[in-house]
Amino acid sequence: MKTNSICVALLAVCAWVALIGCGKSGGSGDQAADGRCPHEIKQEKCPFCNPAMVAAEGFCGEHGVAEALCAKCRPYLNAAFRANDDWCAEHGTPESQCIDCNPDLAAKVKPGEHGGAAPTGASLGSDAADCEHGIAEAKCPFCTPGLIESAGYCKEHEIAEALCVQCRPFLKAAFIAKGDWCAEHETPESQCLECNPDLDRSSNEGGG
Repeated sequence: MKTNSICVALLAVCAWVALIGCGKSGGSGDQAADGRCPHEIKQEKCPFCNPAMVAAEGFCGEHGVAEALCAKCRPYLNAAFRANDDWCAEHGTPESQCIDCNPDLAAKVKPGEHGGAAPTGASLGSDAADCEHGIAEAKCPFCTPGLIESAGYCKEHEIAEALCVQCRPFLKAAFIAKGDWCAEHETPESQCLECNPDLDRSSNEGGG
């Protein structure tokens, strides 16, 4: 009898734990415990969960699509497009971006251009407004200085992420507009180690 009572008690505990687990899975706006959104990627990087990213990050002329939606530049987006049932299995790319299946998309390609304005007919959304520095205002560290702190630090290039031209090529236009550009070395003058070998990278961490 005692054995049967113990078994019943254990089953009851297991059932209770299962119910608690199910209750937790539906909370926090459908975000998984590891930070993934319903589109199977980190929520903060998902252009479907954060549509303002599409307008803010400009256009990837190299691949003819909004920068925030460019699966070639951001391979982690593949999972999100699959989750959205937007996937061309034959060519290994989102169906909405597949030039092989949609040849007309080729007209939007401008090799080497990143973060600029979209060509005619390619919409980035209603909030895509360029600032006085020639890029989307929401991504401009000069117009939106809070980005310098919020975007963190680029350890690879030893500068604030929001000011890193190597990681964010679209910033080139903004630095040129500010008169801060070394044409010889294709980098901002304020970041050019070739011209300024004694440059203290830490001074750029705070946007100086």
